[in-house]
Amino acid sequence: MLHVFKFGGASVKDAPAVRNVSTILRSFIDKKDKLVIVVSAMGKTTNHLEDIFKAAKSKPKHEKNDEFEQILKQIKDYHYALADELFDGEREKIVYKILQKYIFQLSATLKDDEPNWDKHYDQVICFGELMSSAIVSEYLKMQHEDKCLWVDARRFVQTNERWREGQIDWEWSEQLIRAELLPMLEQRFVLTQGFIGGTIGGKTTTLGREGSDFTAAVFAYCLQADGVTIWKDVSGILNADPKRIKNTRLFEQISYSDAAEMTYYGATVIHPKTIRPLAAKGIPLYVRSFLNADVEGTRIGNFDTQPSIPSIIVKANQHMLVFKAKDLAAINERNQLAYIHSELNRYTIKINLLQVSATSFSVCTDNDERKLASLKESLSTDFELSVLDNLELITIKNYDTETLKNFTGLGNALVAQRSEDIFQVVVRK
Repeated sequence: MLHVFKFGGASVKDAPAVRNVSTILRSFIDKKDKLVIVVSAMGKTTNHLEDIFKAAKSKPKHEKNDEFEQILKQIKDYHYALADELFDGEREKIVYKILQKYIFQLSATLKDDEPNWDKHYDQVICFGELMSSAIVSEYLKMQHEDKCLWVDARRFVQTNERWREGQIDWEWSEQLIRAELLPMLEQRFVLTQGFIGGTIGGKTTTLGREGSDFTAAVFAYCLQADGVTIWKDVSGILNADPKRIKNTRLFEQISYSDAAEMTYYGATVIHPKTIRPLAAKGIPLYVRSFLNADVEGTRIGNFDTQPSIPSIIVKANQHMLVFKAKDLAAINERNQLAYIHSELNRYTIKINLLQVSATSFSVCTDNDERKLASLKESLSTDFELSVLDNLELITIKNYDTETLKNFTGLGNALVAQRSEDIFQVVVRK
């Protein structure tokens, strides 16, 4: 059997968590299953890397940047402390040397004079996965007789140069993975990084925020794996976020299409791009808990039945963009909505909800201040653009009367839309 496992940041956030990963893997290693393990950056490292990236961009290179130095030290100390708890002796020296190299490269990359913001972002943000995978792989080597082989995902996950949203070159990636990685799995299990890929020119790309799930799907697709397991801090896919909604229920199984629809509307348990490559080859996807590995969790596959209970999906940190045409006569002269769509696509701004009237267009989207500023400048000649922030988008899939009653008529609702099986409402927080 060939499995692809993905462990996210929470599952490798500290030394006990890394030890737990090793425990989960032991039964599969003992059965001599072929394993590809994909890991994310540890804990909140990606957030810290985004902070240091912004800090580095905020001041000229020759000026002293205390914030930059403070965050860099925080990242360094966190990984060194974790390694110190996991290793000793020669193994600890090896890990320290690897981390020291990455910290030096990170600092140097941050100081590069790369004018393309998104390209520079990708070259910086990858160090979270690189440091995490170095620590976890060395620990697994120590625990499993050096059977773990670290590989660089950027060598195998080949993409174009669409920075921060790298698009996979499926044919080339599959050729590389099958030719080089498959023979490695005959002798050892492989550990690699999620979220990152590489271009033919040797530059790093990222696959979209939280994209490690997608990385696991890419490897599974190319290797024709028997299954993918995403290890989370929840027992599987629930019909709502248990931190927000009481009495949530677990889906034991759902179809590829239902899972894809849930992720489209903002369910964060799986990255939106994950489902399609797995469905193309009929590879089952399991969502299980690393806190309780004995629980079966949720299986996603070719199932005909639809979930019989409503799914409540809350997408936070939303903005409402309201476009009003400056020249009302122009509305009849060209398709204003198509024009807005093309500009949103140009700046890779996703439409989460759209409402159209005779003279205005309202779009609910994720918050990205830099992209929104560029969009506003681009459309300023034809439209007045106002932005409402601090919003949430609530989507209820397969709603029933009782569930709908709790979400209609909300006093803080700005926009509400309803179709046969989907209800959506934008509310102020």
